[in-house]
Amino acid sequence: MKPLHALAASLIVAMWGLNFTVIRFGLDEFEPFTFAVWRSLLAALPVLFLPRPAISWAMLAGIGTFMFGGQFIFLFFAMQAGLPPGLTSVLVQLQGPLTVVLAALFLREHATSGQWLGLAIATVGVVLIGRSVEGGATLLAILLALMSALSWATGNLFFRAARGVSMFAVTAWASLLPTLPLAAVALVMEGPTALLAPILAPTWRGWVVLFYTVAPVMWLGYLIWGTLLRTYPAAKVGPISLLVPCVALAFAAWLVGEPVEGVRLIGIVVVLAGVALGLFASVRRMR
Repeated sequence: MKPLHALAASLIVAMWGLNFTVIRFGLDEFEPFTFAVWRSLLAALPVLFLPRPAISWAMLAGIGTFMFGGQFIFLFFAMQAGLPPGLTSVLVQLQGPLTVVLAALFLREHATSGQWLGLAIATVGVVLIGRSVEGGATLLAILLALMSALSWATGNLFFRAARGVSMFAVTAWASLLPTLPLAAVALVMEGPTALLAPILAPTWRGWVVLFYTVAPVMWLGYLIWGTLLRTYPAAKVGPISLLVPCVALAFAAWLVGEPVEGVRLIGIVVVLAGVALGLFASVRRMR
């Protein structure tokens, strides 16, 4: 990988890793649905000058609903229910092996023994993590994080239709579609005051969070990611995502004092090992 591209890959890992702690700060400023609405609305602003990518509205709706809507709604509620940001970053990485399972179930794709083994190992890690937490709220939070991973995995199946088009344009247009439904739910469940909080009661911290989760994380992040995928084989690009939870855990420990030790640490290592095995089995199959 060229030095400039290696630097760009490192930037992605840092931005996406820090994003989990930034989201934690954002949930101190906004209700979950309100946070999702404004994040989607701001992410969709480039549609004002970007033409719609050459994929169907159904594919865009699938990407928007699952990858940019459901994934983050479940993630926000998981963190609001008490799941720390570093641990959340590990659990959502299960989207990789879950994508393999969904493709096997709905697209009749054959999954290798290595991919199934990776999922089984990662599942053992999730059980260990579950044993390391206390209280029903946190166990519920783990389930919500797993739903976030499942929603992301479902979105991946739709995202496959976006090959050959600008990932930046897909991100913007797919972010546009869930904005109105999310706003309607936020209006009913959280009220107009909460929904309009970024305007009626703006805070510098709230707007920094919104800016960070949109501009670096979505716009720049997916632009770089798409460039790397078009330039290098999946075998070189895919493993980069495994560094994100490692960086997320480091940021969470530094900024919010998240503990990582004992059974929880073992569970984290087991989950990442299972995800890594599934990822490398997938890459090997593509060769």
